[in-house]
Amino acid sequence: MTDIINNINNYKTMNNKLKKKITIINDAAWVGYEIAEGLRELDKDVLYLPRNFAGPNAKSNFIYSVYGKIFSPVINAIKATGIIHVNYALQDAFCVRLLGKKINVLHCHGTDLFGLLDEQFKKESKDLTRWKTIIEGNIKSARTVLVSTPEMLTLAKQIRRDAEYLPNPVDVKRFSPKTIEQKEVRAIGFDSWYEKVPKEVIDFLEKNNVKVDVYDRRPFSYLEFQKTLTKYQIYIDRIHTKGVSSFSKACLEAMSCGLVTIDFRHKENVIERATNILNYKNRKNEAKKNRKFILEKHDRLKVTKKLLEIYNR
Repeated sequence: MTDIINNINNYKTMNNKLKKKITIINDAAWVGYEIAEGLRELDKDVLYLPRNFAGPNAKSNFIYSVYGKIFSPVINAIKATGIIHVNYALQDAFCVRLLGKKINVLHCHGTDLFGLLDEQFKKESKDLTRWKTIIEGNIKSARTVLVSTPEMLTLAKQIRRDAEYLPNPVDVKRFSPKTIEQKEVRAIGFDSWYEKVPKEVIDFLEKNNVKVDVYDRRPFSYLEFQKTLTKYQIYIDRIHTKGVSSFSKACLEAMSCGLVTIDFRHKENVIERATNILNYKNRKNEAKKNRKFILEKHDRLKVTKKLLEIYNR
């Protein structure tokens, strides 16, 4: 009888958690947006609070305004209620703590950990040592700490031994293989503050009649990205970024659409890799493998269900 009563109480507790509003604060590579959409698909009440009003309609991955960096984190922290999931371990999380609210999930996405704990990254990219007290305080105070790429887990565990890896979610319905609009072979890549598309890759591909489009930030919104990808067969991801041994979220979305990639796995043989994917059959076979990988590891529905289990602990 005692066991039955305990089971009923546990069910009630879990059910009450499921009914709570879920607040997603800030974003990184639109992971927060995809999580919010995935939760809504599962009939959850979600408050999505990115730093900028445009959200995924914004034509940039970066928010440089004073509002986005200072005022928005405070306003979003005030609005936050229910289960609070914060992306990035700096000012957004700190504002939630300042208001005495509990961070249920703190989701680290890269710079917040690499910039604090990876010495090589700090020297060559961005050093966040001066924010050490805030970042560590945020990480230690959160109920659960998640990281978005596998290599970050070792860093996170230096502060939180119970940190966990949650794969980045991909909307496999929106980012799905479609007929390529162009008959010519084309490649796409993005220059960022931490790495530019290597000139040797651009030159080699173009000498072999592959048109390469390189963008400095996105001239299109995230909601337009899948349509843009239908023009390409090759995605050039980050290759030489220090400490990084994983696919970017944009790369995962390109893979889901059936593009082949040049990425961190090819840093020692980048031209050999580029040569290999000039062959149509090689691209076709790899495109199928890429789609299968995304469906198995990064399907938004699977990731969101796993996240719900974390919320309900």
